[in-house]
Amino acid sequence: MAHPTVPLKIAIYQNPGIKHWSLFIDAAETGEKTIIHLLGARHKYFIEVRARSDANISNSLIELCSLCEIDASNIETVKGIAYETPIRNDISDYSCQDFNLEVLDKLEQNGIIVDTADYRGKERKNH
Repeated sequence: MAHPTVPLKIAIYQNPGIKHWSLFIDAAETGEKTIIHLLGARHKYFIEVRARSDANISNSLIELCSLCEIDASNIETVKGIAYETPIRNDISDYSCQDFNLEVLDKLEQNGIIVDTADYRGKERKNH
């Protein structure tokens, strides 16, 4: 029997300057819904993993881009990988978009995201 899965999405928010991106684990249970994103300003970014948070209810949400389904048993692993992903405050044009793409790469490397043609097409669309 297959394990239950949850959608992994990119949430795009209205923001002065560049659009703000976050990863959103859109679990069925409110307690498992999670937003992973960078906060702060250039050269002073820090990660926030906000559990029990639903990107769907944000007033500044522009779009939710579905990327793939992940095994529900990997939710904590996804959070851990996000925490372990270096924040490149030393790079002048580094942004939340770069961070999210780096986390997605690490999720692929760790087998959390299966690299399929469908996923690749969605990832390219979000660049």
